[in-house]
Amino acid sequence: MRFFVLIALVLAQPQPAAAYDNADFIAPENEALVVFIQNLYEDRAERFIVFDADKQCVAEVGGRQAEAVPMKPGKYTFFIASFKNQRIDIEIAAGRTYFIRLNSIAKVSNRATEVTLVQRRTESFKLVKTWLQGARVTHGRDDPCRGKPLKERQNRIIRRINDANSAWKRGDEIYRYRYRLLEDDGLTAAEVGWL
Repeated sequence: MRFFVLIALVLAQPQPAAAYDNADFIAPENEALVVFIQNLYEDRAERFIVFDADKQCVAEVGGRQAEAVPMKPGKYTFFIASFKNQRIDIEIAAGRTYFIRLNSIAKVSNRATEVTLVQRRTESFKLVKTWLQGARVTHGRDDPCRGKPLKERQNRIIRRINDANSAWKRGDEIYRYRYRLLEDDGLTAAEVGWL
């Protein structure tokens, strides 16, 4: 009887969040890896949809998730559809891993989308390890949304792109820098090992 009580007590204890494996974030030699992190408990029911200028889904991230998306090296413009439409520009290199945090912040009557690119020499670079804690790691190749057209009315998608591009053009150089990742911002395999 004591044995069953002991097992019941052990099972009743809260379990720590699953630890991630750093190997999940190491980019293949000939590709880059872009990791979209959604880690806030408050956003657990929110889905952040990342799509490209061709209106194709890149990733759908939510529920305290870190989705690792392998991509060919090059320049990309992505849009995030959520509370606020957002544009980000990235230039990625093979063998490097780039992190982008998607979350929301409380406003007076609702929540607003916040996108934080992990750039070197910024506070976000120091926080990426914290943001990954407790996140469930998924892989972009398994995302059923990836590479498919968005499931929205065409004119709504165009409005999202136009809103995000308009904010980009109205913004100053500091604004655009905030939403731009450069090749050097990516972590090497050795740096990923320190996470």
